[in-house]
Amino acid sequence: MRIPKKDWQRNIRGALWSRVAFIGGLAATMVCLAEPPDLSPAATNARAGKFIDSHVHFHACKVGDLEKVAEWMRSNTVQRVINHPLAQSRPRNEAEREQMLANYAHYKGRIDHFCIIFPEEVNSVEDAVKLLAREKQDGAIGFGEHYGENLKFDDPKNLRLYEACAKVGLPVMFHMDKNKNLDEKGLPRLENVLKTYPNCILIAHSDWWKHLADGTCDRLLKTYPNMHADISCTVGRSMIGRDKEFARAFLIRNADKLLFGTDSGWWSLGKGKKQAGEFALIDELKLPKEVEDKICRGNAERFFWGGK
Repeated sequence: MRIPKKDWQRNIRGALWSRVAFIGGLAATMVCLAEPPDLSPAATNARAGKFIDSHVHFHACKVGDLEKVAEWMRSNTVQRVINHPLAQSRPRNEAEREQMLANYAHYKGRIDHFCIIFPEEVNSVEDAVKLLAREKQDGAIGFGEHYGENLKFDDPKNLRLYEACAKVGLPVMFHMDKNKNLDEKGLPRLENVLKTYPNCILIAHSDWWKHLADGTCDRLLKTYPNMHADISCTVGRSMIGRDKEFARAFLIRNADKLLFGTDSGWWSLGKGKKQAGEFALIDELKLPKEVEDKICRGNAERFFWGGK
């Protein structure tokens, strides 16, 4: 049978369009079946998974509190945090304590916590050990932020806490300023504690960093195995923020003793909040990869969770 020319051309065009439609449909199907791209901030940021923030202060005693922390972590490309209770954020009763523990259980492996008791709340080392042992059993991995308000660093009330923490096995993260954990030039009171309780791990913060210029910080980190520091509050309070060349050299030679931290907290939540300066500091210093890895996450993994 002879096919008219117009019909023949029409059949050819139809076959071609059918083939195009088939290929296009197949491609679309393959795209739909593929894993959708992860467009979250953490996935699209080169720093994703880089940071363990060892020093934050967020509320944790109410339903939904830690969801806010998880969102802050995503927006700042932080993989894991250690939350430090303050007077305003620690549990006020057993009901809040139970809710707090349930909240942390939901975020196990991502949001860890320290515990706190105040010097005036215990009358003996034994009292402190009893309280701290319970906290450790319930998941606390350290003690702090220890304020020691209106007390010398080695005041007997503080010494009870350091000794108890050494016995229970909780490192102490301490604050230091003009009316908290007081000391003199060269930090002799802090050094006394380091010598007296060699099994008490101390993590320095805040105005400890003001003792960089005279070499005290370097000396203590080098001399005492139980002396450590987190880098929060360095940008605005010390030479670390003002002299990048000095900062880079200091972080490199003390790389095994330093922890990344930002001192962020509930005041850091919400839109339009400025990111903590410690993130930019790490980017600006362009540290050797091994040093950066240690400070930003490796030391915390080894120190708190037994990583290599």
